[in-house]
Amino acid sequence: MVVRVKLVGVLSALALGKDFIELNGVITVRDVINGLRSINEKLFKRVFDVSRNELMPDIYIAVNDIDIRLLKGLDTPVKDGDEVLILAYIHGG
Repeated sequence: MVVRVKLVGVLSALALGKDFIELNGVITVRDVINGLRSINEKLFKRVFDVSRNELMPDIYIAVNDIDIRLLKGLDTPVKDGDEVLILAYIHGG
């Protein structure tokens, strides 16, 4: 089972310049996030706050263009061929 992960902006830079990565054997969005460690530990830490056990506040994730907050959050299932978008958005002030 292969899930395609699209990384945008600074996240792409942390993935060694790749806009897309593919992860095998992932079942949930949480598995996808943990799979980022295999690419770059800094990428994982930029996306996930281990001390709070949740996404960093400025991270947005969608599975097949649907916000995971409208689904099951980090426990949202993923299947073969799904596309997971991960981006860090910028707050205005």
